[in-house]
Amino acid sequence: MAQGSERQRSEPDGFERHRSARHRFIDAVPMPVDRSTSPPSTGSCSTASSGWVPRGSAAAGVFAVTDSDLLQAEIERVASAARCPVTLVRSVLDPALGGASVVLLGSDVALATLAVAGSTGGTVGDRPTKPWRGTTIIVGLAGEGTALWDAAGRWGADRVAVVPEAAAWLVDVLDDGLGTPPDRDRDRDATERTGAVVGVVGACGGVGATSVCVAVAEAARRARIGCLLVDADPLGHGLDVILAAGEPGVRWTELSEAAGRIPGDQLSEAVPRPHGIPLLGGGVTGVPVRVLGAVAAAAREAFSLAVVDIGRDRHSVQEWSGLVDRMVVVLPGHGQARLPVGCEGLDPEGLLAVVAGSPPDGLDAEAIAATVGALHYLPWRALPSVGRRLGAGLAPTDLSGRRCSAPDAILHFAQGGTPR
Repeated sequence: MAQGSERQRSEPDGFERHRSARHRFIDAVPMPVDRSTSPPSTGSCSTASSGWVPRGSAAAGVFAVTDSDLLQAEIERVASAARCPVTLVRSVLDPALGGASVVLLGSDVALATLAVAGSTGGTVGDRPTKPWRGTTIIVGLAGEGTALWDAAGRWGADRVAVVPEAAAWLVDVLDDGLGTPPDRDRDRDATERTGAVVGVVGACGGVGATSVCVAVAEAARRARIGCLLVDADPLGHGLDVILAAGEPGVRWTELSEAAGRIPGDQLSEAVPRPHGIPLLGGGVTGVPVRVLGAVAAAAREAFSLAVVDIGRDRHSVQEWSGLVDRMVVVLPGHGQARLPVGCEGLDPEGLLAVVAGSPPDGLDAEAIAATVGALHYLPWRALPSVGRRLGAGLAPTDLSGRRCSAPDAILHFAQGGTPR
């Protein structure tokens, strides 16, 4: 899978996308009528046994591996729309796959191969042997659910495409010439996942943790830093409602039953982007910890930073404290503050106390931060007004004045620096 935050992307089962002109184009493409009486033309499927080779050579071509008439028909439509030759084979052991640049692996073959391996004594975690090094895309049908993701993980697939919903994306992939064999060693090397994950918790309700998250995400957007805003507060009002009401895209609901790894580029593609800020929200209650971990890992792959609004729920804080790199705790300025339950034992060096409002006479932000053991602190006197603006429906660009440096200072801390 390519590195970076803006990459070729797919969409897993249940992910919503805007219907584009390509969808309408695909719907208008006639199905091939009789391939037995004429040679295959550019943009259709042929079988490897027929001897037809795509333009260039088989080593640089796109192959489909399926025995399903329905999947074959969907792939034919995509190939015709993209004007890209696709060679059809029936088995993953076909020698023609050896140098394929892209393999569209049908879910029927992918799942059947895994079932046979299991019945012959193979271990559940065993990965099937692939004779190709090119990009692997599992192509499945709506309704196959998590089985597609299980198959993708076992096959080491780069992406999953559910047709016909993902047909337009497949057209883009083939039309853009995705065909360079990926550097697998680099793609799978966890050391390349350099994105940071920072959690934000509130010492009490209404102190401004959500406002901090939105302001920092907006600061990242202005600085052109790829940043995912994650609403993981089960007690909050919902950033999805505040920022992205009605905007299509994946929410926690669609991810709650995800099994195994979540590809970062797919997550980046699927989430809504209200006001230009990628947002994962929609209610986190009931989402398993394994999915939270998979989302954190995906965010590291696709974004430079993920800002997680954890809230103050004890279970949420405990779950996320082991997944984030650094933690920001928002404290009230009146000085009666305590570290939220679940934050005990955090490294003081990785803890930033943001003091909201104006402390009373005789008390300063440094003293308030010391009460929770934070080595770093940041006073933000205007934070309560930021929260009021957010609640009134103002856009993230209008939450804080241009002279306010607090969001940028927190952004710097979140990426491994000290507050400036």
